[in-house]
Amino acid sequence: MVPLGRILALFAFLFCMAAPSAFAMQNDAREQHAEAERQLRELQQNIQQQRRLFDRNQQRLSQSERALRDLEREMASSTQALQRTEQALAGLRARIRELEAEQRTLQDSLQTQAQLLADQIDAAYRAGDYSFLQLLLNQENPARFERMLEYFRHLNEARLAQLEQLHATEVELKEVQAQLEQQQSQLAQRRAEQAEQRNQIEQQRQRQEQRVAELQQAQASASASLQAMQQNEQEVTALIASLADVLRSTNIQLAGLGNLRGSLPWPLKGRIRHRFGEQRSSQVNWRGLVIEAEAEQPVHSIADGRVLFADWLRGFGLVMVLDHGDGYMSLYGYNQALMFDVGQAVRKGQVISLAGQSGGQREPGLYFEIRHRGDPVNPLRFLQR
Repeated sequence: MVPLGRILALFAFLFCMAAPSAFAMQNDAREQHAEAERQLRELQQNIQQQRRLFDRNQQRLSQSERALRDLEREMASSTQALQRTEQALAGLRARIRELEAEQRTLQDSLQTQAQLLADQIDAAYRAGDYSFLQLLLNQENPARFERMLEYFRHLNEARLAQLEQLHATEVELKEVQAQLEQQQSQLAQRRAEQAEQRNQIEQQRQRQEQRVAELQQAQASASASLQAMQQNEQEVTALIASLADVLRSTNIQLAGLGNLRGSLPWPLKGRIRHRFGEQRSSQVNWRGLVIEAEAEQPVHSIADGRVLFADWLRGFGLVMVLDHGDGYMSLYGYNQALMFDVGQAVRKGQVISLAGQSGGQREPGLYFEIRHRGDPVNPLRFLQR
């Protein structure tokens, strides 16, 4: 038989051998996490630097374009506030449903407990011929006296327990009713906020239409319209190029879209208004898809990625650009609101924005591009058929 001391010594030796390995693994994990955070901070700083350059370039915008940009940024903030209010409303409604169900359960329990107590009192009344005093004075049958005494003790204990339970249920019911009143008050307040926010957005939308009309009037001639389109294309191409430069300086790894052709979900469901490669004017073709949508219709990420750009861009309105790795990016324009900011990670299928008609569009929709190493590619090759 192996001595216990040798077994303990062997165990201690094995533990000492394993501990450094486990410690090293934990250190590696911490170092990897710290490195990922460092790279993310570097990415955000580089993008912010590019964004400042981009903002300086936007000083060339016309007065109408600047007014439209500022208004649509305001609309985005209002819509985000409305989304938060509606999420809070959904939470309040769910909590009210829970409280109402709890209230009904407690009321049923209270009724049941009251009935049980009434039955006990009725039973005690019907057994009145065997009152405690009568049993005490009449001791002709001691065994029977002891049985009845035990019966009365159990009866009184049960009655007291029922009374305590009834009282506790009443207290709990009052607490639930108070919570319910509080939640309903908050619900009414949030509904008022929601109505005010929707009214504000509607007023902003009317001003947006006026700004768009002014912008289109300024670009009424064919040459001015063509020049505007070309400038828009140049700006989005320059933006993508600057973002690609930023990515080359970081080492954040994503899988890319190369192996996902024909399998990606659509960013939203709607009829295609303009297709990739279709002629937009005599010298400009569409570099992405324009998909019809309702105002505030949710837009979903087509794949896992990270936000590289989330701001207003001339001709495309509120734009979000996602990096998917391996040189692949997706671009979502014409939005009414953007739900993520630069540097944030998004998962496939997450709602990243709400469709709209920003950037001078007459009708709500979504402008959608996929680019590989800066060049636009046909999104239909990647989306599910």
